[in-house]
Amino acid sequence: MLYYLINIGIFTGARIEEICSVKVVDIAAENFTIRDSKTPSGNRQVPIHDQLKGLIKELKNTSQDGYLLSGLSEDKDGKRSGAIGKRFGRLKNQLGFERRYFFHSSRKTVVTLLENAGISENLAADIVGHEKPRITYGLCSGGSSLEQKLKAIITIN
Repeated sequence: MLYYLINIGIFTGARIEEICSVKVVDIAAENFTIRDSKTPSGNRQVPIHDQLKGLIKELKNTSQDGYLLSGLSEDKDGKRSGAIGKRFGRLKNQLGFERRYFFHSSRKTVVTLLENAGISENLAADIVGHEKPRITYGLCSGGSSLEQKLKAIITIN
């Protein structure tokens, strides 16, 4: 599951708990829905990068408990990312990565790659679930279309 978690994080910029909370019923052909994010703007449709389509299809078809990442245990607060997050930390330490790197670093990398590809900040915010600070797009807009988000996420390779 750690392999799958890392790959999904690399190609979506989703938070670790968001990925661990995705249910099979929330997966469509081109996207999945995050329903229980830490912020309201984090609840969103995330496009599925071409590099993830086979992996997500496999996970969906083999789920034993209704979650995309099957078999993760919940902590006392109902969070599913605790144990796998610790496994990620041990792996990165074994591979020699500095302490300043953590799972959230993949999120920062996705945002940087989107910026370097010329993707607007508003579109990038809709992909990774950040709040938009300005009133026009942050309050009045319904957000970027799934098609726009998919075109943007494909720039990550």
